[in-house]
Amino acid sequence: MDPEVDVYALLGVTVEAGEKELTKAYRVKALQHHPDKNRDNPDAAKLFHDIKAAYDMLSDPQLRSEYDEKRRASLAKRQRQDALSGQRKRMKSQLEKDEREARQTREQEKARAQQQMHDEAARFRDETQREEARRDRRMREHMQENETMDVDELDRTVRVRWDTGIQDRESLARIFSVFGELEEIVVAPHSEHVRKRQSALLVYKSVAAAHALMNARVSSPEISAFERFWAAGAEPRSVHEISRTQMPSTSPRPPANNEAAGDSTQRQQMRIPDVSAIDIRSLPGANMNFSDFESLTLMRMRLHQDALAK
Repeated sequence: MDPEVDVYALLGVTVEAGEKELTKAYRVKALQHHPDKNRDNPDAAKLFHDIKAAYDMLSDPQLRSEYDEKRRASLAKRQRQDALSGQRKRMKSQLEKDEREARQTREQEKARAQQQMHDEAARFRDETQREEARRDRRMREHMQENETMDVDELDRTVRVRWDTGIQDRESLARIFSVFGELEEIVVAPHSEHVRKRQSALLVYKSVAAAHALMNARVSSPEISAFERFWAAGAEPRSVHEISRTQMPSTSPRPPANNEAAGDSTQRQQMRIPDVSAIDIRSLPGANMNFSDFESLTLMRMRLHQDALAK
């Protein structure tokens, strides 16, 4: 008989069962599990033998006493194991709970740190944009106050370049007049055999408008498709000096005399020619690329400026 089998449970009696109760229980079990009545059960003989062995053990006072002692020790051991197992389960459950709470705390702290960083970046970006807007507004206001000053045509000219689509003077005027009134637009002649990129010179009536275009931060795909450059190659001295001196308040400077006023009138009358309709293939050196064309136009503007300076 298997030593792990509980003989009391096998006979169906309690630990306090007496000799008569044991005998009665044995007879019932033996009759119930006799091999002759359980021919279809291959384990019937072994079970019948275990029932007989259990009855014999419990009928002998000494054997029963020894079995009871072992049974009590086994039950106590099993209880200790069950208690330890329950304690382990509780500890494991507590550890898992603590880990979940710690992980949740870390995630919350990380989310707070990321949100704080995002808020600080947004605040810094907003402050920077406001400061740039204030600076640009002060710059434009100062330039507008000094629009009557004699500003060279080249300083009011912005060069734009683009890759896709053929633009004419009307479309360029529509796009760039939002920054100020345009005095002249010179579009480089277009030839598919000579170049792919297009180029144009935008002459504004005030340097403030040119400055607004050069410093515009726009998300419009129409304007962002254009590269922008100062036609003179660098920011005009007037704009640079205003930025360096933090835009001191000055009143418009009138012409020094009639001769200066006449020079200003003459300067305004000397317009750069409109070459938009010129067929570049009909010109000498028809293989000139768009960089050469721009350089030639800018050189003519500089020559006009030098001639007027004399």
